[in-house]
Amino acid sequence: MSSKFKESMRNIKSNRPLISVQDIVTFIEKGEKYLKLDVLTEQEEIEILHGIVLSPDYQRKYRSSIREESSIIESLLIGIPIPEVFLVISGENDAQIRHVMDGQHRLNAIFRYINNKFPLKNLEIIGENPAYDNKKFSELDKKDKIKILGSHLSILEFESFEDPEVEIELFKRYNRNTKPLEIQEIEMATYFSETSKFISNFINSLIEDSEDNLFHFDNLREMKLLKLYNITKGRNDKQKNHQEICIIFSVLEKGLQENIRDGITASKVFLERKSKLFKKNEDENLIEMREIFDDFNELIIKISNEVEFPFSMSMVSDKKERQSKFIVGVSIILAAIYYYFEINLNDKKLVDDIKTIISCSPIADIEYKASSTNMKNIMKYLFIDNKIQKREFSSLILKQSKKTEIENFIRSNIEKNIK
Repeated sequence: MSSKFKESMRNIKSNRPLISVQDIVTFIEKGEKYLKLDVLTEQEEIEILHGIVLSPDYQRKYRSSIREESSIIESLLIGIPIPEVFLVISGENDAQIRHVMDGQHRLNAIFRYINNKFPLKNLEIIGENPAYDNKKFSELDKKDKIKILGSHLSILEFESFEDPEVEIELFKRYNRNTKPLEIQEIEMATYFSETSKFISNFINSLIEDSEDNLFHFDNLREMKLLKLYNITKGRNDKQKNHQEICIIFSVLEKGLQENIRDGITASKVFLERKSKLFKKNEDENLIEMREIFDDFNELIIKISNEVEFPFSMSMVSDKKERQSKFIVGVSIILAAIYYYFEINLNDKKLVDDIKTIISCSPIADIEYKASSTNMKNIMKYLFIDNKIQKREFSSLILKQSKKTEIENFIRSNIEKNIK
């Protein structure tokens, strides 16, 4: 551990307020509203003040039985203390949004019950009392509603951490007996930002729409994007979709970066950069990035009219054998094409031109054995070995603003005798 990390661990600041269930529910409602907002206005910041986000990106998907949830409500009804809930204030924004570090299932059960999402079942102490058994919150007597809403929870509230690694270290310490976190879950925990939230919302909205419309989508574009990004609940539970889109965002914003050795690093560096801005309450450039991502998706949808899965090896080979629908190496090159070139979406040779560039990359070289997501190697293949910046394409024109970036890369690498 670094000395900075150890010092940050020793300087953790916290307080222990008691908060009523009624207020907890209000704060969670504010947190739910916050997650759906993109850019906060001054009025919206006031409306979500002190909101609680039940499911920060590092928390696992909520899974609990009605019996387990009912047990928590039973504790409130008979006055058994609920274990302390740990919250963390995120960043320096004035709204003082709080994330749940420990206690997600307790708060979720309470929030769900107050909103009539389940009836009480299998109460171990109260038993099959007709006043409670199989009763939703709205069906309880007034005195029991007041008993629940007037109960208080003990809260350990941490101030925003100086070192973002502190939060994940504490999270792991308080969750020793849970399944180890995936790499992307750890990074999403450590590096929260409005940009990361936007990516999560983009993915979740597509999943929710697919579940709400089992046989059709009201929005054909969303149906296509769900398919093209290979967004499934299983992959999303492991945060694979989030990581893949972070990598795309990284390239769309900064281009190919020669210090990025693989996709995992690209995602981490991107999330860390955005998190630093978020914690300082500085501009993450999210408005512009949303517009860029939207335009990029138009490109991907256009390609899909000719190639069913644009992020797959179908962009390299016409072979019909079973293959992955989403290859990170392909996504990096597609994002790079968008970053470096002006694109005519209506040109009939668009897909052929893009395939030509991909054929000049490591992913198309059967002799290449290193990582296909190593950006320095991709740059070497594209700009030094195959000189795509000097080629003429029908649908693509190199952006004048990117020529210097490419020339600087070539110059520095030729000087190092990298050929």
